[in-house]
Amino acid sequence: MAAVRAGAVGLSKQARFVMYSSTRGSDWDSRDSGGGDRSRTSRPSVYGKRYGVAMSNAETVRQRWKMRRQLSDLKVRLCDVTLILAISGLILAMLDVEFTATRILDRFVNTSDLSFILRAAAIVTTIALLFFLLFFHFIDIKIQLVETGTTNWRVGVTSERVLYTLLELAVCAVCPIPETGFVAWPQLSNIAEKTRQYVSIPISVLLTLPMFLRFYIACRYMVLHSSQNQDTATRTIASLNHIAVDFRFVLKSEMYERPLFVLSIASLFFWCVISWMLTQCERYAYPSISGFQHFADYLWFEIITFFSIGYGDVQVNTYCGRGLAMLTAIVGTLFSSTLIALISRKLILTSSEKRVNHIIAENNITNEHKNAAACVLQNTWRTVLRSRDYQKSSCRRNHQRLAKAQRMLLCSVLTFRKTRWKLRMQMEDEDDYFTARRAFNETEERLQKVRQRQSQLDGKISTLFENVEALTQAVMARKCYLRH
Repeated sequence: MAAVRAGAVGLSKQARFVMYSSTRGSDWDSRDSGGGDRSRTSRPSVYGKRYGVAMSNAETVRQRWKMRRQLSDLKVRLCDVTLILAISGLILAMLDVEFTATRILDRFVNTSDLSFILRAAAIVTTIALLFFLLFFHFIDIKIQLVETGTTNWRVGVTSERVLYTLLELAVCAVCPIPETGFVAWPQLSNIAEKTRQYVSIPISVLLTLPMFLRFYIACRYMVLHSSQNQDTATRTIASLNHIAVDFRFVLKSEMYERPLFVLSIASLFFWCVISWMLTQCERYAYPSISGFQHFADYLWFEIITFFSIGYGDVQVNTYCGRGLAMLTAIVGTLFSSTLIALISRKLILTSSEKRVNHIIAENNITNEHKNAAACVLQNTWRTVLRSRDYQKSSCRRNHQRLAKAQRMLLCSVLTFRKTRWKLRMQMEDEDDYFTARRAFNETEERLQKVRQRQSQLDGKISTLFENVEALTQAVMARKCYLRH
């Protein structure tokens, strides 16, 4: 509603603005503590009557709108910083995992020292990310206080916000730590000897996989930089219609405008991320295969599992890999259902197209009905002529002609009945919208005729009233003349 208040600043020069809050002002505290007489003689509070902040003039509204605008810009910049820090920490952790697993830089630097530096840098970016996230939520609370017009910070700090912030901090706090060691990972296989084997996987790999949850900040970035959130008029219309400009609304809008583009980008991103995660889960079971070959194989595995094909040429041998495969199948089913729904929506005819097809079909059936009626009349006349000829001369030839005319008459009658039934069914299949529109037009025409008749009746009544007035005046004048 802040956009509504901001748009209403220049509408009037009078003070007609009130901002409400959910907490009582200081004048209520003074009344409760000092009594009614003391509150009347005390200094007037900045708060208005009862609760809320009353805007004394339009300038106060402009100041609050300007303050909210500055805080909103700062909120967007903080979102940009948090996204950069989140992606930077994830990239550092991925580089550490790849360098530690492949050891391609052993000829140039010590892999252990490089891993320590990368993990330390990831920890630094994580700490900075947590700090900026807290600052982001602090600014968000300040924006809410400006909108509600209160100075009590307890209004913005709700239990839901606290839980959401703690969950967000817990998700973003996960990062690889130096010298974390290894964990024994059971190997799954159809061969009995391999089922008793264990694979040693670095704990840093298991700490890197949850870091992909940081991409929720990209969803927030998309919302804050969307046209629906940047445009003041759009926010005003959404607020008046009780629509929250959140990720759900922005995603539905993008899916409505560019469905194939959004689904394609999301599918490619999901394939690449899950393929890399599968590579880290499965590569230590087969150390002889190169990392790129693992990634290529599991990218192929992701695509065929995503579309529920599953050739079985590539298998997963860990619980982590099987869990990711199940996630891929579930997400692939959801994407396929969404794609089918979008294609079905594209194939549905619009109201205008339905109307055109309905009119064409109705005209064709009407023409068939008219032709069938004409054929009935023609065959009826032919039957009458053949019956007269047969009555004049009852030969075999006339009898055959009469029978043929009667058969043609019967066929034409049956055809007429079929076309009449088709026309009736076509009228019943008409869309409810067009039926209501036609009924509305017919009712409007009848009302127009009633209005015309009413106007004519009013004119006649006015003429009759004028004639009665003239007749009354003539009678009165006649009486006055006779008296004199």
